Amino acid sequence: MQTLRCSRNVRPGQSARARELPSRLVKCSSTSSVAETSSKAASQSGARVTKALKEWAPTIEALGHGEQTVLFRKGGIKEPTFKPEAGTFLLFPTAFHTDQQLLKPGVAERYAKAMSLDPKKEAVLVLPYVAEVTGAWTTKDPAVLTATDDLHVWTEQFIETRLKWRSSQPLTVLELRVWRLAAPLQLPVEETLFGCFSWVDVTQTQSPVAAVDLTGAVPAVSDAEFAQRQARLRQALTSIKAEKLDL
Repeated sequence: MQTLRCSRNVRPGQSARARELPSRLVKCSSTSSVAETSSKAASQSGARVTKALKEWAPTIEALGHGEQTVLFRKGGIKEPTFKPEAGTFLLFPTAFHTDQQLLKPGVAERYAKAMSLDPKKEAVLVLPYVAEVTGAWTTKDPAVLTATDDLHVWTEQFIETRLKWRSSQPLTVLELRVWRLAAPLQLPVEETLFGCFSWVDVTQTQSPVAAVDLTGAVPAVSDAEFAQRQARLRQALTSIKAEKLDL
């Protein structure tokens, strides 16, 4: 049985502050047969996070509040396929989708501010979350949404929209461990940030931002809860046609 990596010295009942990123990771036992979670270099002390992944603002809030641990993605018009460009990255809020029917009941109301966000009208975008990829798969199976229903906030209409977009391209399923930064990144808004592409390099903008400070970042869900969700996702993916993506 494989073991799941978890933060050093994390014990049941420990406070969220004690489970901070960055941390050195050590192996701990797990009763679930899940794929081993690798610690990305950017999660380590002194490493630098430079990439940001664009995603619908209310989805980001669901990730940041622990309601969601997966993303379903395809590449933009300028990208032949979607693939992670970094193991650890910021989450960049967008307003590409505005249909409340894409979200489960109550989600739009909980994240009303995110629903109304228009990034182009902001002088500065606040990026409070950093995500680490802990697993990735590709699939064209529309059953992926219902199979993973308890791991996301989307309705069936959402997956239909994603699958129909560039239908020849597979859907990438990303499993993410998300952390709330103690010092959110302040990103000056400029036109080059917008367009049909998935990734932004915050060091290559007209006004490059300072390095992202990972000190004091707090996980959206506890280590124990995340381990349970990892096991749940891998179990769900065995019931559909999905292929593991090497990172």
